[in-house]
Amino acid sequence: MPARLVILALLLSLLTLAGCGSIRMQGPFANDPLTGGLDVSTSHLLQVTLPAGMQRYSSHGFLLSGTMSPAGLEVLRGSVDSAQTSQALFAALQGQGWQLRLNLQKGRRILQVYDNGQDMAVLHYRPQAALTILEIWRSSRMADGAALDIFVPDNPDNNTSDSYTEMPGETYPPLPAEVLDDDTPKPGQVEEWGDTAMQERML
Repeated sequence: MPARLVILALLLSLLTLAGCGSIRMQGPFANDPLTGGLDVSTSHLLQVTLPAGMQRYSSHGFLLSGTMSPAGLEVLRGSVDSAQTSQALFAALQGQGWQLRLNLQKGRRILQVYDNGQDMAVLHYRPQAALTILEIWRSSRMADGAALDIFVPDNPDNNTSDSYTEMPGETYPPLPAEVLDDDTPKPGQVEEWGDTAMQERML
């Protein structure tokens, strides 16, 4: 009987060691898809002053071409408090004629919609462990009764390669395939940022 217990204990120890061998210790942003940030003090889409310490991630944003006013997506991140940042941008946007139309909050996560008569802007604050990610979407306000036109990326009939460009301010060239390692996020891969999971998208 004791021999069986010893064998069982050894087997359990081996299984535990095998499992631990695959565990890799990483920092909270070791597999972070936001790379190549550029220090900025002004929002490119909204033309308002940003809190100190914000960076723009050009490869995750885009500008629509052929629009009267700036339109597209701007992705920012910084060591800022989401509530204080949203209050500062609220005051700055009000000073430029924007009106707050929607304000939703869950914990420190905030979603706001602004309107200036001709354009609409959506600001989404996503707090992480130490930083806050801010997405700014802006586009012309659609007319009443406008049709819904959804772009399907996997449809070969949708050729929109010339309809948008990257947000200006890129500070690094794309990495060649041969230097990408296992920690580089792949398109479609779910990334863990802090305590939330987020879907990585190709823009």
